[in-house]
Amino acid sequence: MTTETSEKYIIRKLSETPTERGVCGWRKTLVTAEDTPVANVSHLTIHESRYHYHKVMTEYYYVLSGSGTITLDGEKMPIEAGDLIVIKPLTWHTSEGDMQVLIMGVPAGEQTDIWFE
Repeated sequence: MTTETSEKYIIRKLSETPTERGVCGWRKTLVTAEDTPVANVSHLTIHESRYHYHKVMTEYYYVLSGSGTITLDGEKMPIEAGDLIVIKPLTWHTSEGDMQVLIMGVPAGEQTDIWFE
């Protein structure tokens, strides 16, 4: 993975970022808690998402392409490209559909702030 960094910036190429299995699908993590405690940023392909919540982290969930549904505290709603969903802490959520999503978690907690039933 090509990463250029300095004290003032990080440049990370999506095409060279490894794909890993995440809670909601196939994820390319672009910014991690190791990079900054402020936020994590991931490019996600939705696939077999698990119902979960975060105790501290707020997720900003931007649909880049495709469409599907998001379930928030048991309520299922349609979403599509261009939609932004702000998922506040303690909100149970999952999603389904053929979608590419950009997710920003604030503060960073992509590996530590995930809770299941």
